[in-house]
Amino acid sequence: MNKEVLVQISNLSKSYRKVQALREFSLEVKPGMIFSLLGPNGAGKTTVMKILLGIVKSDSGTVHISSLPVSSPLSRRGVRYLPEYVTFPSWATPKVLLRQLERIRHESSMQDFILRCTELDCIDLINRPMGKMSRGQRQRVALSLVTTGQPDLVLLDEPSTGLDPGGRVLIRNLIKNLASNGSTILINSHLLGEVERVCDTAAFINKGRLIAEGALDSLSRQTGLAFVETEHTAEMHIALEDAGYSCRIEDKGVLVQLTDPSAFREFTEAVLTTEIFFSALKLKRENLEDVFLRIMEHSNLEDDIVS
Repeated sequence: MNKEVLVQISNLSKSYRKVQALREFSLEVKPGMIFSLLGPNGAGKTTVMKILLGIVKSDSGTVHISSLPVSSPLSRRGVRYLPEYVTFPSWATPKVLLRQLERIRHESSMQDFILRCTELDCIDLINRPMGKMSRGQRQRVALSLVTTGQPDLVLLDEPSTGLDPGGRVLIRNLIKNLASNGSTILINSHLLGEVERVCDTAAFINKGRLIAEGALDSLSRQTGLAFVETEHTAEMHIALEDAGYSCRIEDKGVLVQLTDPSAFREFTEAVLTTEIFFSALKLKRENLEDVFLRIMEHSNLEDDIVS
């Protein structure tokens, strides 16, 4: 086993009766990474997480955490999991739940929990019964319970469920802080904007197969578009059209179609020639949603050709 790999999945397959959830799926996740599993509903993302946790048994293939097979309970020492849907006894308070969890895992203290609740802005809920909280409040408490201390590996299935924008910012900060202190984070989420803000690397899954993997920067492509940020949008638009460019006005600037990304230098000179003030000039790249749609479309086309 590679000691520099925390999670190693090799040729994993899993079927539920006639449904093939995973097909020869392989993946490596290194320590300290913020890694995301991306794919449409039913792609196999949650199945991967459940196999890692020993909740579901694979049909074939091998899975290791910290060089230990997931068939060993020791592989899950320092591993935490927050499912998409989690329920708690309505009478239980966060304090009671933390004490019950620590009787099993012995990995953190009440002081650690108080610090995490403070970080996620739910310290005022620590003595409130779970049945008297909103969905968003329960999610913040659940995240506090799961991430208290410094876990080695955290599996988060749709962690932003039920959270308002302020809560999502807190979760992003939490994930970054955990990773900077050595935790590895594996996220399954459909909120691609949230993923893009925190993740280093992603694996794209479709119909149980790994179809693409890599750093988000390396997966995105140039769009052939350039953006000029300026307060003088109308003037810039007219000047660039007069210079022969196809462009349109957008919020805070002008979006311009280039014949090729290599034409950016020539375009820069054209913008400077206008003598109109601008505050930024950049080539536009695909965002994660663009990358997701392109990769999934290509995968579906390949499936159509094969079939």
